[in-house]
Amino acid sequence: MASRFHAIRRDTIKVRVGNTWIGGDAPILVQSMTTTKPKDLEATVSQVLALANASCKLVRITVPTFSDAMALEEVVKRVRAAGCDVPISADIHFQPKAAFEALKWVDKVRINPGNFVDSVTDAEDFEQGKQKVYDSFAPFLAEAKRYGRAIRIGVNHGSLSARMLYKYGDTVEGMVESALEYLSVCEKEDFDQVVVSLKSSNPKVAIQAYRLLAQRLKEEKFKPYPFHVGVTEAGEGEDGRLKSAVGIGALLLDGLGDTIRVSLTEDAVAEIPVALDLIEACTIVNIPKIDVPELEKDPFHYARRETASVCFAGALMGGQNPIRVGERTLVIAPSSKPRSPEFALGKFTEQPLVQLSSMLDIAAFAADPTKYSSPSLFCYTGEHAVPAVRMLAAILEKYKRQDPILLYASVGKTPIQKLETAATWGSLLADGIGDAVCIEGSSSSEEAVSLAYDILQAADVRRSKTEFISCPGCGRTLYNIQDVLAKIKARFGHLDNVSIAVMGCIVNGPGEMAGADFGYVGGAPGRITLYEGKEPVKKNIPESDAIDELVELLKNRGFWKEPN
Repeated sequence: MASRFHAIRRDTIKVRVGNTWIGGDAPILVQSMTTTKPKDLEATVSQVLALANASCKLVRITVPTFSDAMALEEVVKRVRAAGCDVPISADIHFQPKAAFEALKWVDKVRINPGNFVDSVTDAEDFEQGKQKVYDSFAPFLAEAKRYGRAIRIGVNHGSLSARMLYKYGDTVEGMVESALEYLSVCEKEDFDQVVVSLKSSNPKVAIQAYRLLAQRLKEEKFKPYPFHVGVTEAGEGEDGRLKSAVGIGALLLDGLGDTIRVSLTEDAVAEIPVALDLIEACTIVNIPKIDVPELEKDPFHYARRETASVCFAGALMGGQNPIRVGERTLVIAPSSKPRSPEFALGKFTEQPLVQLSSMLDIAAFAADPTKYSSPSLFCYTGEHAVPAVRMLAAILEKYKRQDPILLYASVGKTPIQKLETAATWGSLLADGIGDAVCIEGSSSSEEAVSLAYDILQAADVRRSKTEFISCPGCGRTLYNIQDVLAKIKARFGHLDNVSIAVMGCIVNGPGEMAGADFGYVGGAPGRITLYEGKEPVKKNIPESDAIDELVELLKNRGFWKEPN
């Protein structure tokens, strides 16, 4: 992006994928993925056609084996015979041979740098590992060029190579270096039909990684490759939509993102309207230019902005206090709801609240910040909240003021308004900006407060209920993930002090759920492995017993309580 205060869409090269384009001046492209194996021809073709009919512009199919890659020929033939010309991509893990075969039949092939080449971990062999990457990847690029195919270098936070983990650890730097290593081969081989992704189940990590990659590509004179943006295991329902909005929307608002996939643990067709709404909600608009200093803020690593602690409406905000949730009401006393507001904005409030309602107010404050006493609680209620609140934070920083900032939104009942608020707050919260939040709108006070808490949880800055991390499922998934997730939510949803990951297979599962307290992962057909953090603690449990075993595991670790 050109500026933290005046975002424009990042200028990239154009990549041709079948009959469409990604990047450049092409519209942001919406894509999704089937949940089938290519060898299941009828189901795969049916899902591809259903997604295309739902306005999906690129369909990805997982390819677990070489024989699945061979089956792509018949899949594509049947899709085209049905009069559908939607571009098709193959998703490859661990199987370079399958990746070569897939190039013959589909428009685009995704490879994962974390498992495309066997990795080494010894520090002395790091440079040797680079040569191994080149020796394996360069021939693949030659074949892609020969067939006229595009590729995606798809880095996943949960499946970095052992070699990258050895040198960089489980960091955004490791994700970015993994992508740059493969892009270096592309540049050496003069192949530029490349899309790049840096996905994570944690929106903050994804946001930081894409920001850092954009900066590194510019600094090191790489070609400006387009970005595929997504959050890997967003979950389902409103929680999944909000987490996707936080991660994807925050990047779109910064001008980063040329194609997006919303990964929900639902029917894949349900992802498409969410993605379309998100693109509409995060359209970049021109705003007035105001002379304020750039933030002296590292946008690549999360750190909450340092603020003073202020008492407002009976609640301490800023400092080391949690991000507070309030409501717009004339009654200051909080309700007795489980996730009740912690303060109220009402006419009886006497504590200092500075409300800025337009960019002109921001400019006036920049010209004379002494007109407001310090520390005060600041709130911006106008349009273009992301650049405006960033400007406010920069002005406060310039004058060595540590006033807390309240993030405010007026939200109706439409899904797109919720997505817009999640994207806006997600962008600012990822910057470390925000000490309190408040929503008002046409919904009830209880619904508004609940939405505020849910966005904070989606942004990974405050937990107020059970956290579920779940993948969308694909042809590698070893059980009915939608049914299992529903059962696990029903069994564990009353807990408020635990996070549980539900993963279809071991490709990204153990890595992407590393931030969860416990994990439920498909290990083999009909078998489940339970994790505590990154460690498998109960292996190959019959699926029929796995949820009860997970209850026992939580009991043994002191996380369980009986539902009311």
